[in-house]
Amino acid sequence: MKKTLDEWVDHVSKKPSLLFTLMVMSSTFVWAASSTSVYLAAFQGRDPEPGDWVCVTDLCKSVNISTLTQLCDSLYVNKTLTMADIKMQPKRTSFAVDFNIFCTSDPSSNAKKTLISSAYFIGGLLGQIAGGYLYDQFGRKRSALCGYALMVIGSLAGVFCNSYEMLVVLRIIQGWGNYFCSVPCLTWTLEAVSRSDYRNFLNGYAGMQWCVGYPIVVAVGYLVTDWKNQFLWSSLIILVCGSPIIFLIETPRYYAIRNKMDDAKRSIQRIAAINGIDVDINEIDIKRSDKDRDDGEFQSRSILQQFKDLITFPIVALESVIMMLTWFITALSYYGFNFGWGSLLPNIYLGYIMAGLSEFLAAAFSIFLAKYVGRRRALILLLGFSVLMYLISILDVSLGNGWTLESIASLMGLFSFTAIFTVIYLYTAEIAPTSHRGLVNSVCSASAQTGSFLGPFVINNLYEITHKAVPLGLLSFVGLMCIAGMFYLVDTKGKNIPATPADVRARRALHSFKF
Repeated sequence: MKKTLDEWVDHVSKKPSLLFTLMVMSSTFVWAASSTSVYLAAFQGRDPEPGDWVCVTDLCKSVNISTLTQLCDSLYVNKTLTMADIKMQPKRTSFAVDFNIFCTSDPSSNAKKTLISSAYFIGGLLGQIAGGYLYDQFGRKRSALCGYALMVIGSLAGVFCNSYEMLVVLRIIQGWGNYFCSVPCLTWTLEAVSRSDYRNFLNGYAGMQWCVGYPIVVAVGYLVTDWKNQFLWSSLIILVCGSPIIFLIETPRYYAIRNKMDDAKRSIQRIAAINGIDVDINEIDIKRSDKDRDDGEFQSRSILQQFKDLITFPIVALESVIMMLTWFITALSYYGFNFGWGSLLPNIYLGYIMAGLSEFLAAAFSIFLAKYVGRRRALILLLGFSVLMYLISILDVSLGNGWTLESIASLMGLFSFTAIFTVIYLYTAEIAPTSHRGLVNSVCSASAQTGSFLGPFVINNLYEITHKAVPLGLLSFVGLMCIAGMFYLVDTKGKNIPATPADVRARRALHSFKF
């Protein structure tokens, strides 16, 4: 039987068996462990509370230090006390206490603590730089397995962490492993099926898996009082959630773009067998589409050739740059607010539970929005709503009990940015050709890692030295730039995934700048 690759994938997965459904649905379980790994530092590095220290000198006893602010002012502003005057005995251990980085009035301590959060995304950036090569050269599954191993090792080693420098290194390793694993897992999921509505649902489902990590990290942060033991529990969660990766079948799309046609046929046959479809490997004939015949649809591309293609087909490069900018602003805002729930909301546990619920609803909402209005319109609407929330956050309005208008707007903005993140993963995977999907996903995710690194600094530090209208106004402006860029892109709703840059160029014939 002679069919295109899309037709073969649709043929063998059109009526999925329970086993194949479980394989696809479990391929992104690791996303729940990913969010647990990302946000665990917010609980591991909590500041001491009143009662977590006692005075051991007469000088200390003569000074009123009933709050953390008073303690830090005495240590770093007035300098009437030193650490020798007090003894820390927190009910919950914290690396902030162990490494003496809990006072925001000490500029170096504040920067060091923020670096713990941001180091994760330095690792993510390094992982995506490496992933840009490995995803397309060595496969989705093998790349994910390497990242999975790094995640487990990085978390388990945290049990033996005894210095600030070691903690920073471990956070980099964890970030490297996380994004080196989660991105190819989602790429595998979206390539395993051919129908546009299936891809949309599975992409939103992956976003929901990420949200499952929130109650998990809250439970670990609340029930496990030693921050090093929290690393142990995190490694066990990663080990369990990532185990389905071992049983994945490499996608025929990957083998095809590597020109490994025999492997692509075997992959199709294995998927068919799991779904109860009898297909003889000798009957599998994958035909080329006419428009790609000159471009070599199944030509194996080296990393150098991939970059040359960006010059030969500038439309691929331009679309990738627009997506990179959108990834950057989304990650900067998303992680900036998410690492600030301890200050934006009155309770850190409530903050992350509320954030998890908001994101879960947003991931579910994104499925329907992307299905009924399309990927491009969905991003334009969501980015516009996010800009509005930025502007509302500038207003100083107290709502009582520790809540402010900024708190509410931040939660609503998080809802919007989660939906953007969910849609943008799908849109990037669909807008990039299979031959360059790993590279495009990697450079976009690397752009996101840069934004993720800067986000906590913008929200935590820039707020301290300038009026909040400055960072929020800047973010609003960049958000408007992203909206303008969206009008240039082609909507991918209901369309087949492009195989090569030639497919992307042909797709421009269907483009309209209209909303």
